[in-house]
Amino acid sequence: MLEKEWILALASVSFAAVALLFQTAVSWGGGRKDHSVRAGSPLRGVIYNFTSAMKPSHKETARLHLVKFTVGVAMHLGILTAIAELILLIVDPSFEPWRSVVLGSVFGVAALCGLYLFVRRLLSATLRGISSIDDYVSVLLVIGFLVFAALEELGVVERSAFFICSAVLFFYLPLGKLRHAVFFFMARMDYGRRLGHRGVYPPKCGKVPPNA
Repeated sequence: MLEKEWILALASVSFAAVALLFQTAVSWGGGRKDHSVRAGSPLRGVIYNFTSAMKPSHKETARLHLVKFTVGVAMHLGILTAIAELILLIVDPSFEPWRSVVLGSVFGVAALCGLYLFVRRLLSATLRGISSIDDYVSVLLVIGFLVFAALEELGVVERSAFFICSAVLFFYLPLGKLRHAVFFFMARMDYGRRLGHRGVYPPKCGKVPPNA
């Protein structure tokens, strides 16, 4: 029985990977050509944009909302860890991960963080006004994925249930906002490269541009 769920999970991850690669290839290289004279290093701009520029102190939205920022980071760390475990199980179906209360708790806390963000979206008139159905579906799928990852890690549910839940998430991943899991990094690399080319990133003399 587990073989069918494993195939389903493998198919969903493969579909998501191919679809996201195609979307990346189609979207890459667009935009206005940069005619500015090179004044810096594109590589240093990219490195800065993935390191210092991501500090909460450099982002007004994070600096003024540290609790929400921390909750979001905790949720995303849990998601990345759960995806890593899923890939391990797909690559080696015979792999028997240790039943870890600690790791199960990490997934559980990440799920609670996702639930907090979901409820906050529901209660905030501002967030409801800018939210689409995709926003709600995406968060609920992520929460479900984390819950089943936690339950599977703790031995409460069978691995087949985790595979099925994972398959639903990955089949949806390239179709909605969840594809930002790839495009966040692509966009950040692109504008880091452009600002590095112009000498804006990294800031000279230790000065940080407003809202960098």
